[in-house]
Amino acid sequence: MKELRVYILGVPFDYGIQLINGRPGARFGPKKIKEALCALIKNQKNLPSIHYENITPVKKNVQKTHERVTASVVKILKAGEVPIVIGGGHDISFGSVQALAIFYKKIGQINIDAHYDVRPVEGGKITSGTPFRRLLDGGFLSGKNFVELGIHSPKNLEEHRNYLVKKKATLIKLDYINRIGLEKSCDKALSIASKNTHAVAFDIDIDGVQKRFAPGCSAPGIQGFTKKQICTLAYRAGKNKHVQLFNLMEVSPVYDRKNKTVRLAAELIVCFMRGMNER
Repeated sequence: MKELRVYILGVPFDYGIQLINGRPGARFGPKKIKEALCALIKNQKNLPSIHYENITPVKKNVQKTHERVTASVVKILKAGEVPIVIGGGHDISFGSVQALAIFYKKIGQINIDAHYDVRPVEGGKITSGTPFRRLLDGGFLSGKNFVELGIHSPKNLEEHRNYLVKKKATLIKLDYINRIGLEKSCDKALSIASKNTHAVAFDIDIDGVQKRFAPGCSAPGIQGFTKKQICTLAYRAGKNKHVQLFNLMEVSPVYDRKNKTVRLAAELIVCFMRGMNER
């Protein structure tokens, strides 16, 4: 069996959050998460081999920073490694998912998030709320293979929901997941995202987790997944052979409490890698 290798790519860039008037600070996430991850895996065995690298972002230039992310992720994929991209703002996922689409041609996407993140680009501002609209409108992703998993924020606009419905995306709300079961919901999402595609991108925006477990983000909320639930989702994504990209976004150490969110992010990466070992 071919050895599974992961390549952790840090993108210390949160200008996309600032452009949407969010609380900046996620640019410090990659460094802190890497430190926590190194401490966590120090004495652990049976994990895939790991490479680390950081992107140097282009100051106050979202588009050029995304271009650097895309170029790096394409190189990682060509090397036969599974990229784990750590932000930074969620806008960064446009760059990494675009790379997956360039490499695999036809892809699916699962987004775990409190928000839809399908805002239109207005006035040339590419914000952390725009990645999936840009991917869908750009032809990199089909709505039929796009799943919003665990949506729960009351701040989501009806017009954004209508856009997703028009694109034939699948919206699986948090209350539905809690009603029918987490594993069943995850399997449904993976089945939709992988149908007639060559690879799947799996995103976790940390604001999809309850703030008692993940206070360190731009927009924490009372509702969301529990720590146990989000770790299970990361593990199941890692276990699924179709998932070839893991994006972990918007961890903001500036607002963290006792390093709780940073440690959770590191645990999610380990859960994903443990799942990979069972492919």
